[in-house]
Amino acid sequence: MGHGLRCLRMPEPLREALGRGFLGVRVCGEESSVTNRAVELARDCVAVVAVGDYVCRSFVELGYVPAVCVVDGVTRRALVQPLVGNRFNYVYECVNPRSHICLNAVEALREAILASTTGSKTLLLVKGEEDLLALTALVEVPDGWCVVYGIPSCGVEVVTVDSYVRFAAQKILELFEEVELERPPELERLLKVGTT
Repeated sequence: MGHGLRCLRMPEPLREALGRGFLGVRVCGEESSVTNRAVELARDCVAVVAVGDYVCRSFVELGYVPAVCVVDGVTRRALVQPLVGNRFNYVYECVNPRSHICLNAVEALREAILASTTGSKTLLLVKGEEDLLALTALVEVPDGWCVVYGIPSCGVEVVTVDSYVRFAAQKILELFEEVELERPPELERLLKVGTT
């Protein structure tokens, strides 16, 4: 194949700023009250993309299955078993190293969102780290959708997407650097598998 993994790399100084959240409603506090409030807010959205194992799991446990759940490999075996089954119609996989947003992950997220616009529920399993894919989701989802993701030492942020949010997320992504990483061997397998 010879081609590397095409990605955008986050400039390190951005990490702290992005970790504070700034585009939506921040819900901070004790775990269960945060989740309850986030689900309450989410009910006003056209559909929800939940990013992160914690957000996805807590939403599902409260009986709200997001249109798209994006989870990483850290707890994925323990997480996925109870999640799949009758809750998600499609499962996609991708590779996305920490501090990067890689093209294969963007494409998988696009497909997951597309599948969900017709009412399907989709689980996206990320080998690596999923948190920056929240930015991609802000650019990719239709107006009125919400993106929910964790905010370190706070709780979660619920962002309702409109043209302003999309523009702001796009501007942040323009600060990322285009890089080509060595293509990890497991990517070959994932590219062949596609949906499961």
